[in-house]
Amino acid sequence: RLHRLRIPLTTPFRTAGGEVTEREVLLVEALGQNGSGNPLSGWGEAAPFPGQDEPMEVLLSEATSGRFTTTLAAAVDQAESDLAARLGGEPLANVAHAAVPVSMALGLTDPIARAEEAAQRGVSRFKLKVAPGQTDHVAAIRHVLPDALIGLDANRSFTDSEIGQLWGLAKHDITYIEEPFVTWDDRGAGRLAEAGIPLFADESIARLDDVSRLLLLDAVDGVTIKPGRLGWTGALQAVETARSLGKRWRASGLLETGVGRSFTNLLAAHDDAFPSDVAPASWFFEADVVDDRTVAGEIEVPAVPGTGVVPVRAVLDRYRVAEYELGA
Repeated sequence: RLHRLRIPLTTPFRTAGGEVTEREVLLVEALGQNGSGNPLSGWGEAAPFPGQDEPMEVLLSEATSGRFTTTLAAAVDQAESDLAARLGGEPLANVAHAAVPVSMALGLTDPIARAEEAAQRGVSRFKLKVAPGQTDHVAAIRHVLPDALIGLDANRSFTDSEIGQLWGLAKHDITYIEEPFVTWDDRGAGRLAEAGIPLFADESIARLDDVSRLLLLDAVDGVTIKPGRLGWTGALQAVETARSLGKRWRASGLLETGVGRSFTNLLAAHDDAFPSDVAPASWFFEADVVDDRTVAGEIEVPAVPGTGVVPVRAVLDRYRVAEYELGA
């Protein structure tokens, strides 16, 4: 069953690719029953990001024709994995940490004020969006938050002639930069790697095969793994690929509700995860569909069957604009 939701954001989220003021997502509910005949549901989320993934209308058109797009296939895999774990009475993942530090992804709209506000909530990790001609806020945030961990995300916006704008940012103790180029190659990656900022591939990973292809580039330090694109099964396989190649990996999402974020949280709670994008959806959305588990700048990872996440039906009903039945 698909629940189509439309939820306004509290603040516009602007990247190099444009501005988002609301999120339209599909919650996928996989229906089953336990050995006693009681109904159980597993949950996943398809949240195609505007300009990066397939449009929602294309996703729905394909689904009604019996075909799954990338993000819908990932969400169905999430929901089925969650349901199987709940039926088995086991957590979806055996992780090392019961909580993970919040790391805020900040768009290009008032990033300095947003960073200061988040710091007051106990946040000390940030991923800052950057774009050609829009990098000055990095130095400003480093100045007001000298001890913060700062990563960057360029969303494939810099050309060869603009790479120089990123070189000077290394002096601000940058932990990583995601997707600086339109196209990855050894030459471009090597030029930026000379600046001393670890390079991570992100939206260039459309399929599982892309993980190994990109990690085999010498200058690529790691990959950002999104269960919203690879599904839970694919995300775990991507982790194993990174480990086998001796490269780093981190977890992230697609500006989802707490349903999709629960899978990112579980990945981020592994011992060898590089600092990941973990933050409550309630800090971005008008309202989240699940309860906030944030305590003192960390998000709790519950040791319960499945993901431990169940949407609040009243909130689901409030933002649902349509519902679809896919069948078995």
